[in-house]
Order: sequence, then structure tokens, then C-alpha cells
Amino acid sequence: MLDPYLQALINIIVIIGIIIIVLLTALILIRLLTSLNKKNYILKAGEWEEIYLSYLQGELDLNKAAELIKTEKRYHWLWHFFAPYLEVLDGSDFDKTKALCREIGLIDYYKKKLRRGGKKNKAIAARVLGVLRCRESTQGMLNLLQSKDQNLVQAAAYGLAKAGETDTFYPVLQALLSNTFFTYEGTTEILAAFGENICPVAAQFLQEETEQQPAGNQDQNIRSPKKVHAKNMVDPSVYRSVMIDLLGYFKYREALPVLQKILENTDEETTVHILKAFLSMGQTPANFNIEPYLEHHYWVVRNFSARVWQLTGDRQALPILERMLSDRNWWVRFHAAEALRSAGRTGLVILKQKTQGPDPNAAAISSYALSRSEVQPQL
Repeated sequence: MLDPYLQALINIIVIIGIIIIVLLTALILIRLLTSLNKKNYILKAGEWEEIYLSYLQGELDLNKAAELIKTEKRYHWLWHFFAPYLEVLDGSDFDKTKALCREIGLIDYYKKKLRRGGKKNKAIAARVLGVLRCRESTQGMLNLLQSKDQNLVQAAAYGLAKAGETDTFYPVLQALLSNTFFTYEGTTEILAAFGENICPVAAQFLQEETEQQPAGNQDQNIRSPKKVHAKNMVDPSVYRSVMIDLLGYFKYREALPVLQKILENTDEETTVHILKAFLSMGQTPANFNIEPYLEHHYWVVRNFSARVWQLTGDRQALPILERMLSDRNWWVRFHAAEALRSAGRTGLVILKQKTQGPDPNAAAISSYALSRSEVQPQL
């Protein structure tokens, strides 16, 4: 007779072995089913592609194309098929594709998911209906912006942005900044889905804000206000910065005059966003004076203004750039040296002289900049 402890150990080993076998079997089955589903989808997608392209080319009418496709009720497959086309198409081809998606029941399916689905399904539905520019679902997506679930807020914001209705821009902006923890960059990336049509809205916002502020000269000691991130309590400067980033993203040069006006009386962080916008646009406002920014107390402003100098080519500012070679911040020294390197013979002479000067920082960065000029492209 076996020892009871040994028997118990054997039983435990057997149970563990059975569990391992069951888990391995489940994993193998899941992989096999996934592979089978993938193969079946590829076969279906091949059939749908022929039908869809014939429909776009006018060889099939809407009803016939829908009849051939809608026999398949796996709507997630259908969305996976149509999504790449909808992301890039516009005009009549987009309208025809949307009409086909409506006829096969794809839009109705996701509208139901938006109204009555779980959180995951609602988030997916918001994105899908946004890409489809389903404006009748706008209110449903606007309701999701009030959710405490950040994933739902993000999905609804993206859906509304893709739908392209500029009337929803402010609610989306408010929700992203109040109900999520997105950075400037994350918020701008989602808002960019509205497309270039949002630029006049952003420019108008900045224009109206500028007109409400008292006139005055820029005070370089203005500090960035503390950002309030509690729900429904967002500092106006955050909105301003996001608007400026959008204008830069789309290279909306029509906003250059208002950006210059804002520079006359603003905080240092907004100044940085505006300088970055100039760099994105590849242009500065007419009669823009770069010198105050090259001598700004905040090193980030000095850093970006040195880069912006290359857009202006202001020869009067060369002495300031020369002094910036001794700046305490390496990036400021680097971009000042790069600016001088782009200034032609005069800039190269300044750099050469600095390599022999008494300031080790200026000498080092000047030598480095000159060495970059000597590097030949690899063939």
C-alpha cells in the first residue's frame, strides 16, 4: 500500500499534468481556429474585392453589389475589409463606399452597438461610425464624451473628428483636455483628424482671444500660468497652445498675422508653441523681429528662435548668434552654431574665429559645427 503522502503527491502531479494538457490543447485549438478564420477571411476578402471594384467602376449597381456581399453577416470582417478604403478615399468614391456599407447593414449594426453595446463595442462603434462620417450618430458620440472611461472619451473624440463636423470641435477639445490625461501632442493628433477645415476655426478662436486681451508690449518675464487639469477646469492657455499646434501641423500660413499679434503679449510657453509653428510652416510673419527671442531669458525660446533665424536670415542678428555660442545650454549653442553655419561665408568666418577663442564652450561647438560642414555624403 502506498504511503498516503506519496499518493497525494502523485495525485497532485496527475492533476497538474491534466491541467497542462488541457491548456496546451486549448492554445492549439485557438491557434488553429485563428488560422482558419484568417484563411476564410482572406478568401472572402478576395471575393469582396472583385465585387467592390466592379461596383466602383460602375460595372455593378448598388443593389447588386450589396446582394453579393451582404450574405456574410460577420460585420467585423466587413469592417476590416472596408476600413483601409474609407481611410483614404474621398469624394464620389467615398460616397459610393459609404452607400454600400449602409446597404449591407454595416452602418446599422454599429449604430446599434453605439447605443446598446458594452464599453468595448461602443468604443469600436464610435471609431467606425466616425470613419464612415455617419453624422446621424453625432449625438451618440457626443454623449460618450461625458463618460468617465477615458477609452470611450478617446474613441468618441476620434470618431467625431473623423466625421469632420467642425461644430463638434469645441466639445471634443474640452473633453480631451478635461476628461483625459492627453498631452498637447496627443490632443493635437486626435484633433488633426478633423482635417484642414478646422484651421479657420482655430485661427478665429485665436483672433477673438487676442482682441479681448489688452494691448501691450511683450514682457519677457511673463511666466507660463499653472495648468489646471481638473474636470471642466482647463487653463485658457492650454486651448491656445493646442490651436497653435494645429495651425502649425497643417502649415496654415494664413494665421501668421494673428500669431505675430499673440507674440506681443504672451507667456513663454505659448511663445515656444508659436516658434515651433513657424518652423512647421517654414515661414515667419512679414517684418518679424527675431532678436528679442534670441536674447530671451528662457533657454527653450532661445533654442527655437535660433532655428527660426534660418527662416529669416536676419543679418543684423548675427552678433547675437555669435554671443549665443557661449550660452550655458548646449542645445542653444548647437542651434546658434547651425544657424551661423547656414549664414554663408560670414557665419563660417565667425565659427572659425571662435574655435581659436578663449571660451571653451564656444570653441567646442564651433569646431563641431565646422566638422559637420566638412562631412561629405556617403555614396
